[in-house]
Amino acid sequence: MKLVLARPQMFGPIGCRSETRQEISLGAKRDGSLTAMKNETITHTSSFDEFTETATLPTRMLYSVPNNSTLQRLVRSDIGTPSYMRAPGESAGTATLEIAMDELAYKLKLDPLELRLKNYAERDEDKNIPWSSKSLRECYRLGAQRFGWARRRPEPRSMREGNTLIGWGMATSVYPARREARRTPWRA
Repeated sequence: MKLVLARPQMFGPIGCRSETRQEISLGAKRDGSLTAMKNETITHTSSFDEFTETATLPTRMLYSVPNNSTLQRLVRSDIGTPSYMRAPGESAGTATLEIAMDELAYKLKLDPLELRLKNYAERDEDKNIPWSSKSLRECYRLGAQRFGWARRRPEPRSMREGNTLIGWGMATSVYPARREARRTPWRA
């Protein structure tokens, strides 16, 4: 038996990326130290199954902040059940969080990299456990060095190549390394 779907049918029974609406609020001192962070996210799922796009996870663990609140709501819709699409839900959450961090850096007149380093999480604050490994500081350092971050001019529209505007930005990303032990009986 063979099942063949037309292109429009691919978006129903096969899965889709959840529509995600996020509202992120950040509070910080003038020096960039985060004091509060809030992420309220609404995603949709099907009426007959449940799938949660984990968009609030990066807000809970990426930066060190003493007052952190996340709320995730699901809306049941008459759609096929959403699924992972080229990346888990953390990607949508990370993008929104990083845009908010860039906007905060601009408002406080801070270097975006400096803001992230100032609020660097030394441990998973959501679970209150140390990271098994984390090389993000070193990634920041090497990336800035190799990219030439020190030559960046932060004013909008200040960097050009001929008539082309050039923008330099940065963002942090997280990706879950989910592992589970499975016992598979050996068979000859």
